[in-house]
Amino acid sequence: MPLFERHPKGVVLTQAGEAFLGRAQRIRLEYDDALREMHQMKTGELGVLRLGFSPTLDDQRVMGTIRRMLVERPAARLHIVEKLMQYLLDMLIEGELDLVIAPIPSPPMPEIDVVPLHEDVLYVVADQAHPLHQRRDLKLADVAAEPWLLPAQNTRLRGQLETLVREAGLPALNIRVEINASSLSNFRLLSGTRMLGIGSTWTLERLRALGVLPLSISVPPLRRQIGLLTRKNAYLTPLAQRLRELLAAEMKPSKPKK
Repeated sequence: MPLFERHPKGVVLTQAGEAFLGRAQRIRLEYDDALREMHQMKTGELGVLRLGFSPTLDDQRVMGTIRRMLVERPAARLHIVEKLMQYLLDMLIEGELDLVIAPIPSPPMPEIDVVPLHEDVLYVVADQAHPLHQRRDLKLADVAAEPWLLPAQNTRLRGQLETLVREAGLPALNIRVEINASSLSNFRLLSGTRMLGIGSTWTLERLRALGVLPLSISVPPLRRQIGLLTRKNAYLTPLAQRLRELLAAEMKPSKPKK
């Protein structure tokens, strides 16, 4: 059965080739895991824990939990990566990360195991002087026509919001500012403007310090589950297992104040 076929632009994989490549990649990752495990058994070292987390999460709690583990394990070494969710998932699947803290993928990904941590509620936020703060029980139609500051088009959050608007029969969103990285500093652009954005439960207190507050509108479809993600059947060091325990105990949501 051929694995390759000629193409005007070169050689491409056949369907069988794609299947073989996927299996070969899994074998390579399992081999790498086995080597890491044997090395640690031989040397007694904790090794390096490679952790990724989404910048839309509560980094204070994440870093606080990591700090607690470092105090517990003085020999521990970490490599921390902060990226948007889609990049973290790619790195996890490719074996470049051991653990990822991020929104749980939907639909589920067969290559990834998930430990749910908590539910995170997303809010439509605006400058404290925005006229929509004077209204209560806002509907989607009330905010859809406003200018928006949103993540890039290929992000899950952006896709969910645009789908929600489209299914409600409303015009496409007016995206005035598009961002490729999620950072609280981006929300400074909302100050003194009519632009709206999306903030999570964990960011509301710090957004309030910027003069950015949640509007009185509920968008249930934008609720998301946050989880601890690992590659299926991957070897987890004792260090990774301990951090997983600490995160599961620490990452519990609290209700935000209006």
